[in-house]
Amino acid sequence: MKSNLIYLAMALITGALIPIQASTNAAFSKSVGNPFLTGLMVFIVGLIGMVAFIVISGTAMPTTQQVISAPLYSYLGGVIVVIYVIMISVLVPRIGVGTSIAFILTGQVIFAVIIDHFGLFNVVPRSINFTRIIGLVLLISGVYIVMKK
Repeated sequence: MKSNLIYLAMALITGALIPIQASTNAAFSKSVGNPFLTGLMVFIVGLIGMVAFIVISGTAMPTTQQVISAPLYSYLGGVIVVIYVIMISVLVPRIGVGTSIAFILTGQVIFAVIIDHFGLFNVVPRSINFTRIIGLVLLISGVYIVMKK
């Protein structure tokens, strides 16, 4: 468990960045008046950051064969992040950061459990059990409590 603590801390910090991104995307979208332009700018800045990281870290580029042999579904990540960036820019000004993130998190956990259970996308299966169902019920209850005025 101790060896996992650094990864758990990294996950917590990454999670903390999500509402910051939601807020900054919404602010940028308000400034430019369009969530699609916001998404474009987010991806331009992200592309510059990734290129810099690859160059600085000396990461080797994959071969053409490696790129071609990747499962088609593995490219969905790019589409999903586009949808996320646009939707968070639309949702936050209308329903708030807390509600947006709470619903996004709930969707993430519900579908993570489904993906685990069925071993979708080549992940190691983890069956849905009573404990995991209770966790989902508590999560949904928590979202309701957070949203309650």
